[in-house]
Amino acid sequence: MNSDLLSSPIVATFDTAILTRTIAPVRSQFSPEVAGEILQWDFSPEDQREMANLSAKASAGTLTVEEEAKIDSYIRVSHIVNLLQAKARLATPHPV
Repeated sequence: MNSDLLSSPIVATFDTAILTRTIAPVRSQFSPEVAGEILQWDFSPEDQREMANLSAKASAGTLTVEEEAKIDSYIRVSHIVNLLQAKARLATPHPV
């Protein structure tokens, strides 16, 4: 497969759609303990600063190709974490 296609938004969309179906709420839920751990996941302060920096560069139109790939990776990871946390909320007695 062409390496340009692997990092394209189309592939990222496919990745997210496949993951969404894979961890669909109709499948078994997380234990409350695992759900609680997943709900605590967050980006480190260093990653949050990097995302803010990349976002500012994107707004200014000054991202390099490498930075575009990096921001795309942050977006994909964020989607994955959000999907897992949404499923984890379903497994907690008192959703956070």
